[in-house]
Parts: sequence; structure tokens; C-alpha cells
Amino acid sequence: MLAFSQPAFLVLMALLPISVFIAWPRLVRRASGRLPSSVSRPTLNRRVLMGLLVRLLLLTCIIFALAGMQIVTFNNKLSVAFLVDASDSVGATGRERAMAFVREAARSMRVDGNDQTAVIVFGDDAQVDRSLSAMRDVADPGVQIRSGGTNIESAIRLGLSVLPNDTARRLVLLSDGRQTAGDAQSAARLAKATGARLDVVTLPGVDGPDAAIERVDAPTRASIGQVIPLNVVVRSNVAQKAQLTVFSGADVASQSVVNLNAGQNEFVVKVNAAQAGFGAFRAQIVPERDAIPQNNTLAAPVIVGGAQRVLLVAQNPAETASLKPALAAAGLEFDEVTPAAMPAEIQSLASYQAVVMANVPARDLSDRTMLSIQSYVRDTGGGLAVIGGPNSYGVGGYFKTPLEETLPVEMQVKDPRRFPSVAMVVVMDKSGSMSVTENGVVKIRLAAEAAARVAELMNDQDELTVIGFDTQPVDVIGPFLGRDKSTSIPKILRMGPGGGGIYIFESLSEARKILSASDKQNKFVILLADGSDSERQEGARELVTQMRAEGIQLSVVSIGIGEDVPFLQTIAKLGEGRFHLTTRASNLPSIFTEEAALAQRNYIVEQPFFPSQGAISPILSEINAVPQLQGYVASSAKPAAQVVLKANETDPLLATWQYGLGRAVAFTSDATNRWAANWVTWPDFARFWAQAIRWTILERKDSPIQARVITRGGQSVIAATAPDTAAPDAGSSAVLTATILNSEGVSQTVTLAQTAPGEYEATAQMDAPGAYFVRVTGSAGDEAVISWARPYSQEYAPQVAAAPDMRAWAQAGGGAELSVPAQAFALNMPLAASRQELFPLLLALAALLLPFDVAVRRIAVGLRRAAAKVAAAPAPASGGTLEGLLKAKQRANARGAGDAVAPAEHAQPTLAQTIAKAQKAQEGEKKDAPPQAPSAPSGTAAELLKRKREKKE
Repeated sequence: MLAFSQPAFLVLMALLPISVFIAWPRLVRRASGRLPSSVSRPTLNRRVLMGLLVRLLLLTCIIFALAGMQIVTFNNKLSVAFLVDASDSVGATGRERAMAFVREAARSMRVDGNDQTAVIVFGDDAQVDRSLSAMRDVADPGVQIRSGGTNIESAIRLGLSVLPNDTARRLVLLSDGRQTAGDAQSAARLAKATGARLDVVTLPGVDGPDAAIERVDAPTRASIGQVIPLNVVVRSNVAQKAQLTVFSGADVASQSVVNLNAGQNEFVVKVNAAQAGFGAFRAQIVPERDAIPQNNTLAAPVIVGGAQRVLLVAQNPAETASLKPALAAAGLEFDEVTPAAMPAEIQSLASYQAVVMANVPARDLSDRTMLSIQSYVRDTGGGLAVIGGPNSYGVGGYFKTPLEETLPVEMQVKDPRRFPSVAMVVVMDKSGSMSVTENGVVKIRLAAEAAARVAELMNDQDELTVIGFDTQPVDVIGPFLGRDKSTSIPKILRMGPGGGGIYIFESLSEARKILSASDKQNKFVILLADGSDSERQEGARELVTQMRAEGIQLSVVSIGIGEDVPFLQTIAKLGEGRFHLTTRASNLPSIFTEEAALAQRNYIVEQPFFPSQGAISPILSEINAVPQLQGYVASSAKPAAQVVLKANETDPLLATWQYGLGRAVAFTSDATNRWAANWVTWPDFARFWAQAIRWTILERKDSPIQARVITRGGQSVIAATAPDTAAPDAGSSAVLTATILNSEGVSQTVTLAQTAPGEYEATAQMDAPGAYFVRVTGSAGDEAVISWARPYSQEYAPQVAAAPDMRAWAQAGGGAELSVPAQAFALNMPLAASRQELFPLLLALAALLLPFDVAVRRIAVGLRRAAAKVAAAPAPASGGTLEGLLKAKQRANARGAGDAVAPAEHAQPTLAQTIAKAQKAQEGEKKDAPPQAPSAPSGTAAELLKRKREKKE
């Protein structure tokens, strides 16, 4: 049968009779000839009739194509998509029951191939586990989905996309009905509107005794030392005992055993806000019987305000002994820790307004601690002041670390003329022990990274060789110059582990041979060996002594504590280098860069100098002059930094800058009697350091920006209100950015888009349950700081009956609740319609008819007009055109012989004048010649002439 997908276009069929009406006067005419008009009869013009028929057929094809003409055929094919809920609320039992239903239903498929089935597994997202197939065997699901939520809408929409339109279509939803995202009701209506049927099978959810924390109520802000009452609401479906614990960060703030009644229970727990900054109180319930452990924890964030407090970090208390009285005199409270005891969590650092590090090497800080310091300054607006010393900056291994990124100075000095040329050999242990992984990374990879950093720190004229050694030199890269390091570093990073133990004597002999051939001024060896697997020690002591006599210095790095450590310490001492013992391979990059900086010798500048002032800064307020210093660590100021004090024309002494939301200060000398003996006794010493540290502490002012976090469609949205005063320029809109910090210290930054005058929003990735710290900053410097807690997913909320929702969705989708698996393939649906679109065929036919339409109406008329012009044209002169022109000229001359001749006539006539005279003569002959009877034309020309005469009459 024929059908139309766009029948509204059929109204254009009214153009057909209109076309006939327009063509009718030309279609019907009276008979030609000499009959009187009173006896003439009407006839049909066959040419016009043919053109009209072609035009009508062309219009019909175009109208039918626009109306979507189709050939519709019906079949009994059936396609079924099973939507299997694999979320956590269904549990393993529910998933097994669902797959058993699907397998049993697939066995009832018809064997003639007219039935097909697909399987879609869904949770918080949906994926196709089995594409549409006529096979009757169904395997267990193999796709991975996010099981912490249930999005039935996405599963229905995906199911509709895999079902073909030329078969009857059925969706079978197997779920407990606990949707946490999407709109299943609207998706069910969509399925029905597209001709599909939605049937449901209700699965049981996870059941059993369960207790869940529904909410934790706490004030959003508190003062340091304040006792905060936390209201903890717990819901249990049975009466039982439980342990209720409240954590403040990683510490236990309160713990007690409570009795839970069936239903809602409320408990008030009092905790102390011990630290200022961003904190989160986390309540945890551990019941005797519990079916869903994911709903046992909930957090409440609190911003605790208090007096400004500074964290001092130093390995040796002497490094900060002079700073403490200065901070106390400035009214700044402080805590002091060693680098190993420094907090690694961003929340703990956020309780301080500034962090001061004095002569701290990078190897004493873990990677997580350095990343937390970076995030503390950049994302939370904290302050950082780093004081130098012989174990800091470049010689402290800061190169290519998060500390270098945070500070306003670079560890590498850009002027190579200041440094003597260096030849260096890095001997790395490639033995089997280097194939062990540390935090998921093979040790040899960390060692290769350390050697690559040494190459990066080299100047263009320096020389480096990297040797991978076990029982022999397996990998030898170099010698190569610093200017060629870009091609050698990838080779270093590709080094892999070998076998056996490292041969000390042979490896040092290889290094000595390479350095002996070098003409560089300074020669240096870094030996990386295993503390318990260093073999062939015989003769090594004597070899190192000879190397030192030849000007070759040796430093040793031992990985792990073992029986060979004393020997490695001895040869380092003989080589007049340094010995490093580490149990973490992650420290190797920092240790190697320390040694590379020391090998170049000029990174530590120990000579008296008077600092010179650079940029104007509040740090030097009311300070007119500074004393002499005895030394500093050379570095380079970053382009965006402000150099407040200079050690010389190129080296900064005191540099500052804004880093993200916070500020950082770098002082490359120290604060002890070693280099700053004159400063310690300087009257303005306390003022200088108080002003330097206070500069890093940003003063928080009242802000016109108001911010909040809302949940919309399962996503977390940061919404802010900012008046026009928050804009940088009058008449412009504010530019807002939000920095989000989670309880694990991971940060992210998003830009808020304007949604209305003064209203801004941005979607942020805050999907994991827990506490979040959000800072919204405006382009004019205003900011709003809020805290927000995301609860656990509703997937784990206390269970409620879901069967009524499932039946409602089935009714909206035109289906029912199935009780028998075979019902999934019951032929109780209308026959499927297969549609073949005729649109391309109709357009092709219209395109073919268009030339015929033009030909019938235009080409015939053109031919008739051409024939008429040929018949009406006069016959040419017998003698040809040129001969006729000459004769006409002679006759014209004869007629005008008696006329007076003007003087100009004696001039020779031009060709144009001759031709014009001849044409006039011909016209005169035509007028004088007697009229002749025209010859009787015949055929088409005669018909055209006859019609012309009739028209004139």
C-alpha cells in the first residue's frame, strides 16, 4: 500500500487544476483557414496539450516527493531489547534473577529467524552488552558500568536506538525501579510515541537489616576552639545497637555506642574546632547488622576561623631560631615541625595562613607533600615563604618539582659563562633489584628520570655520560654535550632493568676511562648502587683514591639499607663527595639534581655582598638599608616575578609573585649566622621577616559575591550572584572562576558562565561523596568561600516500595508487567510495517521530465519563428552582394551626374562611404521597381505568413 509521511504537502495538488485553467486559452483555439468566423469550430492544440500533460506529471512527482510517498508492507518480525539493571541497589541476587529471566525468554524465540534480541546493561550509565541477534543463547554480562546509580531513561533511549524500525519493537525493563537520575516516565512515553512497547519485570532490591546516616547538621562556620554541636540523623529498619564515630579530619573526635530504633534516630555529638581553616567532620555508623555499607558515612564541612597562624618547617631548629622572636613580636602564632612531620593533607595545611620553610631539601618532602603545598598556595590562597641555605633551591633538589613551580625563581642559572665546564658520568645500577615496583613504578624508571634531570640541568658546553651497569656496562649513552641533550634524554628514559648485581670496580673503571678522555675542568661521578647487592668491591677503594688524585670527585647514592652500605659510605668519603641513603626511589630525582648543582660548584655563592634594591614592595616598608650578607644560592627570577632585592645584576635575593590565589616569597640567603650573621643582629630583622610573611597572607574582606552549590539532574552546579560592582570595568560583566578542593586534596578550577544579569553558573565534577571547599573569585578581586558536602547516592538510601512506579512506566509505554519469560516474545503487537521511501525515485523522475517540459514549450516555438524569418527575407541580387553594391553605385552616380559638384566630392571616398551610397541606391531601386506578385510559399513558412496577415487584418 501507499502512504505519505508528510501528508500536509498534498494540499499542493491544488496547483494542478490551476495549471489547466491557465493553459486553457492556448489549448482550445478555432480552426484556421478561410471559413467565416460564424462557421469556424473549436479544436485542441496538440502541442499545448502535450506540454500541459508533461507539466502536470512534473508537478505531481514533486508534490508526492515532498509529501514523503512510501510503499508500506507488513511483516511479523519481532525485535526485543532486554534492559537489565545492574546497579548496587539490585545486588547480585537481583542481577542473577534478571539474567535467568532473559535466558528463559530467549529460548522461546522462533527458529525461523523472525525474532531477534539484544541485551543492554545499565546502572548510572547504559551500555550494549549484546547487539541485536537471532541466537538463542545469552551469556553473562561482560560490560562494565557505573553501579552507584540508576538511570532508567538512558537505558530506554539506548534500547530504542538498537531496535530496527522495520520490525515490531519491544523493550523489557528488568529493574527494582529505584532511579537516581533521568526521567523514566518521559522515556516510556517516548517509546510508545515511536511505536515501541515497554514491558517491565520487577526485581527485588537488596534487603535485610540496614542502618543509614540520613544527614549531619552542622554550622557552616565556627571559631577556633568553639564547641560545635553536630546533629546526626540515623535511619534503621530494625532495632539494633551500633557504634557512632565522628572524625575531625583523620582524628577521632567522638565515639560512642548507641541504640537504634526502627525508623529515624537523632543524636547530638559535641566536637571541638581545634584548628582554623577548612575542616570536615565525618560521621560513621557501624551497626550490628547491615545490608548496605555504602550509606554508613556522611560528612559535614565547617570553615573554622581564628587567629593568623604560621607553620615553620626546618630540619634543624637553628634554622628558625632567629625567626621565632620576630614572629612573636609581630603577633603571629606559629607551629614548628620537621619536613618529615609536615602535614601532607591540604586540609591540614589550610588551617595555617602561611608556611615558612627554612633550608629544607626536596628529598625530605614526599611528592604528595610538595603537591599539597602547591595546591595550598594556588587553590586555597595560602602563603609560602622559602628561606635558603646550602640544602635548598637548586642544591636542595627543587629542580623540576612542584616547589619550583610554586616559587617565583627557577633553579637553573641561565648564564653559562659563570660556570666552569663539567664532565659528569652517572653510573646506574641495572641489576634485578631495580625491576621492583614502588607505588606502581619500576625503580629503574625513577632512576632514569633522575639521570634525565641531570641532563636537563646541564649547560651547553657540559658533558654527560649515563651508564647502565650490572656485571658489565649494558647501556652507555654518551658522552654528549649539553646542547645535544634533547636527543639523548629520550634514550635515557627508555633504559630498563637487567639482572645480577652491580659490579662496583668495573663500573668505576668505566667511568674513569671516559672522564680521562675529557678536557673539561671539573670531573664528577654519581654512583647509584644497591645497599645490599654491590659486588666486586676488591680494589675499588684504591681506584677511587687514584680517581680523586686525577681530579675526579665521587658521590654515592645507596638504595635501601643493607650490608654494603658501610662500603659505599667509605668510597664516597674517599672520593670527597657526598653519600645519600634513601629507602624511596622517588627521592632519586631530587638527590641527583642536588649533586648536579653541586658539581657545577657556582650554585652556592659564598662571598660578602650588599644587596641592592629592585622593585618597590611593602616588605621593605620603613626599611631604608639592609646589612651585608655572606652567601646565597644562585637562581633565576621568573618573568612574572618581582625582584625586591638583588644579590648582583643577575641573581635575585628576594623575589615575590602571585601564584594562583596565593602568594609566594623566595629568599635565597639564610636566616642564621652562617650567611646572615649581620642580619640576625640587625634592628629591623623582626620587621623585615614579619612584613615578608604578612605579605603572603591575603586579607579577606567582605565580598559582594554570594555563592552556593546546588544539585541539578544528578550534577553539582556552582551558582553565584555578583553585582556590577564586582566587574573590573564599569558597564562590563564580572568574570568569575571557582576553585574546588575535595577531601583528598585534589583541586579543579572552572569558569562560571553568565545565565542572567548578575547570575553565574558552572557545572563541576563533585560526584564523589564527601566534603568540598569552594572558592569563587571575581575579576575585581572579590571572592566568596563556601563549603559543601555531597551525600552518598540515593542508590543506597533506605529502601521504599518501587513496584507502583514500574507499573506506571509500563502503562505509559503501552505495555504491562510480565510474569512469564515467554511473554517477551508473544506476538500480541501490531504487525511491523516496512516502509520504502519513494522520494529519490520521484525526484529523479521530475528531473528527467524537466527537459521535456522546456522542450515542448520553447524549442518548437523557436523553430517556427526562425522559419518565418527565413520566408520573409528578400532574395539576394543575382550577381552576389559585392556585384550588387557596385551596380547600385554606378546607378547612383548616373542619376547625380547633372548635379552641382561640391569641392569635397573630388576627394577619394572611403570604403564606408562607398558602401553607404550603394545601400541607398538599392533602396531607391526597390522604391522605383513595380510591385511583383510574391511566390506562393508552402509548408510551415506559408502557415506562418498566413497567420501574420490574419493578425494584421
